[in-house]
Amino acid sequence: MSANYDVIIIGAGPAGLNCAYHLQKSQKRVLLIEKNKTIGPKVCAGGLTQKDLDYLNLPAKIIGRSFQEITYRAQFISTVIKMDNPFIYTIDRIELARWQLAKINSRRIDVLMEIEVTKIFPDHIQTKSGAKYFYKYLVGSDGSVSIVRRYLNLKTEYLGIGMQYIMPAGTHDKFELHYNTKLFQSWYAWIFPHKNFVSIGTGGDPKQVPANKMHENLKKWMTMNNFDYAKGVFEAAPINNDYRGYEFNNIFLAGDAAGLASEFNGEGIYQALISGEEIARTILNPKYRPDKLKQILSAKRGHAKVLKILNQAAIFRPLLLELIGLGFKSKFLTKKAFKYVLD
Repeated sequence: MSANYDVIIIGAGPAGLNCAYHLQKSQKRVLLIEKNKTIGPKVCAGGLTQKDLDYLNLPAKIIGRSFQEITYRAQFISTVIKMDNPFIYTIDRIELARWQLAKINSRRIDVLMEIEVTKIFPDHIQTKSGAKYFYKYLVGSDGSVSIVRRYLNLKTEYLGIGMQYIMPAGTHDKFELHYNTKLFQSWYAWIFPHKNFVSIGTGGDPKQVPANKMHENLKKWMTMNNFDYAKGVFEAAPINNDYRGYEFNNIFLAGDAAGLASEFNGEGIYQALISGEEIARTILNPKYRPDKLKQILSAKRGHAKVLKILNQAAIFRPLLLELIGLGFKSKFLTKKAFKYVLD
């Protein structure tokens, strides 16, 4: 079995779906391939910021929970960061993916589910069943362990990890970030309430804290804060922070496959969406200037600098995090900080 396409997109996450959406008004014949039975599931805390909602023009029915305040906790400082309007949201990744897929209605776009790509060649891909699909352009939006990235022989030196327990709804009702340097070093533990569940997790660099130790520290922290992790479902997955480019002649990388996730806060949905759009526009117009992607990379460099400062602070890291907590007591400084971190 074989078929010819102008564009093949591997991975139906936010990046792949957005890339297909922005290609659908063209005359390109597109194939979107997803290896899983259902689109959307991913180990992800599911947090969105206002810029995500503004970009997607997301309907209210898709948003799980919205929050006007975040609780920031360090060792001694506890600060409630409150805004005039909601600015942080949680969303179910499956519902987001279904909504994105429903927006793709072109007959020139084929979507194949439960198809695993096993080999990539300069002009075609091959699936586990032996089927071949030929392409002019190939888009890898297939996550942190992307087969397209491996085909391009790109190094991945900065591979983080995120882990969480999916807890029953009602476990906790506040959106919280906890900085405990003894357990999480420069990263944090999160509590993200959703409509039907609560995500409690952490993440970081496994070179600093090995994954098994990180898991033990998360369980220890949950026990300290009266959360019974035995009632939850544990999940973990890598987070690719190692960006080395997105365009390689006729092959592109988007989202986590490109290493666009923030090493500071783990955010990746917005980066995935923007990179999917920018790739589609570049395919349609080789002279297109990806200014939105440049903005993302600028913010990513800023996030990396913040994390570097925290890492280098060493024994002074707890004090620095306490000072940050004090700074959040100022509404002016809070707005400045959140614009820098979340933009």
